[in-house]
Amino acid sequence: MAAKGKISVMFLLAAITLVFLFPREGLAVDYSITDVRIDAHLLPNGNVEVNETHTYNFDGEFNGITRMLVPKEGTSIGEFEAAENGENLRVEKEDDLYLVHRKGEDEQITVSLGYTIENGVDVYSDVAEFYWPFFDDRNESSYENLTVTILPPEETTDVLGFGYDEAFQTEMILSDGKVVFELGEVPAGENGDIRVAYDATLFPSASLTASKPMRTEIIKAQQDLLDEAAARVETQQTLSTIAKVGVPILAILLFGLMLLTYLRYKMKKAAVEREAADTFFVPEQVMSLPATIYFTNGASQSAEAMAAALMDLVRQGYVSQVSNTQFKINSHNEKGLKHHERMLISFLFYTVGKEGQFSFNDLSAYIKNKANHQTYHSNEVKWMQAVASEVKEKGLYEKNKGYRWTLAVISLLLLPVIILFATYDLIGWFLAGGVLFLTAIFYAIFYKPKTWIGLKIIHDWGLLKERFKGLTGEEWQGLSKDEQMRAYIYGIGIKNKGIVEKNEELVKSFQTPLKYQFKNTGAYTPADIAAFTYFGPLASSSFHNANQTSQSSISSSTSTSTGGGGVGGGGGGSGAF
Repeated sequence: MAAKGKISVMFLLAAITLVFLFPREGLAVDYSITDVRIDAHLLPNGNVEVNETHTYNFDGEFNGITRMLVPKEGTSIGEFEAAENGENLRVEKEDDLYLVHRKGEDEQITVSLGYTIENGVDVYSDVAEFYWPFFDDRNESSYENLTVTILPPEETTDVLGFGYDEAFQTEMILSDGKVVFELGEVPAGENGDIRVAYDATLFPSASLTASKPMRTEIIKAQQDLLDEAAARVETQQTLSTIAKVGVPILAILLFGLMLLTYLRYKMKKAAVEREAADTFFVPEQVMSLPATIYFTNGASQSAEAMAAALMDLVRQGYVSQVSNTQFKINSHNEKGLKHHERMLISFLFYTVGKEGQFSFNDLSAYIKNKANHQTYHSNEVKWMQAVASEVKEKGLYEKNKGYRWTLAVISLLLLPVIILFATYDLIGWFLAGGVLFLTAIFYAIFYKPKTWIGLKIIHDWGLLKERFKGLTGEEWQGLSKDEQMRAYIYGIGIKNKGIVEKNEELVKSFQTPLKYQFKNTGAYTPADIAAFTYFGPLASSSFHNANQTSQSSISSSTSTSTGGGGVGGGGGGSGAF
């Protein structure tokens, strides 16, 4: 707890420091950009004078607005200034980010920006073009209504104009040569380059970019966009037709298969239930108790399962109780040990404990050392895997790899089509196909029907949990000592308070308080339910605490990075601080 407290204090101090050092990043500003007007005046010398008006609605306090202007290769941004109602505002520049200072709270403001794009027009032997990204995928804000107007040096009728991405088919060429791009709403993180070309003679004082004709290439680029759009519409219609037929058919087939397997399972389960005895019984042991706990507990192991495994070693006689909290290995009786039992003995009695001796105090001392946490966790995981291996070896699940792989392959074949649905904006079919794909994949992964024996184990131990709370003293006394101990160990392993508390109640009712007498050799024999009800809770809490402590010191972290840009590496966006 002390370590966690130190980390929390350090994190808080770091956060406060970041807020003071970088207030724009540390403080969130709530705003919307309701209207943006951009007028780009192309000058005869190839420069471009840009005037922008940005209307912001702020909710809460703010310090100003930001405008990122990343110039294309070969160009630069100069003479940036900002004003509101004719009054200049202070501007601060950080690389390609301009910060316009204007404090306020809960208000709408309209800020005018002006700057020059030097060498913004590319001049060729026949045409001059302005190809520019006023925003790109680095833009952090959405524009609710964006209009971009390109103005030539003088009136002309010889104009080419079109846009890419968000600007596609938004252009309108006016009779005087102006080109207006009515983009409307533009989401954050989107590109929208605009491209306009005029006769080269309108730029007599501009430097020649390349002595070659460019008109044909620009016209071809525009036609390619139109062809791509037409092909996209055609493909979209084809995919929609396929989806209307294919998705429902696949859904019917999949859910039909699921229904058949469910009905088959219900019939098999009903047959198992018919064979079960009506009176209380402790199920026969088909496999070890740790494996039984794992199998009947949803293929998962709790920290208490290790405590149950230790108690089961005592029950079987492989381990003897030396005192109330101490145990030792019976070296003469190790031949019948399973692999996971050997692993547990090796770890508890020779790593945590010493020379075949183990106590709960040893476990507490071992886990207090942080250097042991990873080792404890690693051994715990390996032990659980060994227990799972015993379950696997018992063949409690039906072998149906072919059926599951068929489902998986069909699902994977569906994946490219789903991606195409998203690519071509068929959102409804994308969602329907996605649900179908995930259902099929999860079904293929988790469909593992149990065999007759597997279902019987689940059913019988489920009856134990259900009936144990109502067990009478007479019924309990009718059980053998081994059955009493197995039931109690099972309750510990699955953390079932009903079984544990009922056992303790019955022990107190039928036995006098225990006075443990230990031999000089250090062995308490024989193991019985009374001893279990005494050290069982100690074992459960000891292993639970060890698990929680080791888990708390194991963590990991990840990091990611992103990038982007518009035409020629240029672009930009808007924001506030």
